[in-house]
Amino acid sequence: PWGKGLIELSTMGSKWEIEKFTGSNDFGLWKVKIREILVQQKWVEALKGKSQMPANLSAEDET
Repeated sequence: PWGKGLIELSTMGSKWEIEKFTGSNDFGLWKVKIREILVQQKWVEALKGKSQMPANLSAEDET
């Protein structure tokens, strides 16, 4: 199992463990790691916010 200080992200056979941002670690590096995963998985659109979501998106897909 992974430690308390790690975030585990997984999808379709890929798995990442990233250190949680605690305020004492390097935010810039943490942000780059998280963003890279989002880009790689084509989830980066989620960073644009709810106002940028397609109008026909179901309530389930919004969460």
